[in-house]
Amino acid sequence: TDIHDLSLGVIHALRMIDPGAMSYAQLRRLYASLVNITAEVEREIDERSGQDQLSESMKFRAPKDEG
Repeated sequence: TDIHDLSLGVIHALRMIDPGAMSYAQLRRLYASLVNITAEVEREIDERSGQDQLSESMKFRAPKDEG
């Protein structure tokens, strides 16, 4: 449910950011953080792509073929 979706708090906080009210150092720090997390999120999305909805929160490794 939305109550337990921690990403919504982050999304809300990002919408409240006023870049015009931030210093140059704050803007650079925010930018670096956003670039880093964007790359991490993209890697996770790529890893999960092609999986069904049930496996979104659970990962299982297939047993190795010993044949």
